[in-house]
Amino acid sequence: MDTREEMQKILDSLAQQRDELIVQAHLAKLEAMEEWESMEGKLTQLRTKASQASNVAEDAAKDIKAAAKQLAEEISRGYDKIRKLF
Repeated sequence: MDTREEMQKILDSLAQQRDELIVQAHLAKLEAMEEWESMEGKLTQLRTKASQASNVAEDAAKDIKAAAKQLAEEISRGYDKIRKLF
């Protein structure tokens, strides 16, 4: 194989790698956006629960607090997942 063919082979390989990374980056962006939208909805739910907790009796507030804590943990895991996509 001559120098020109070798260089073309290298360029072709790099072009293929680049194209694959473009596709992967696009898919990661879509996945991150889907996860982000899901976390935004959960954050809205958490804010609602926090607001409810201040307006109810102590027993009910404990239940709301437990549910809110679980939701906060889900949101945190979701943010971690998004962070890993970058």
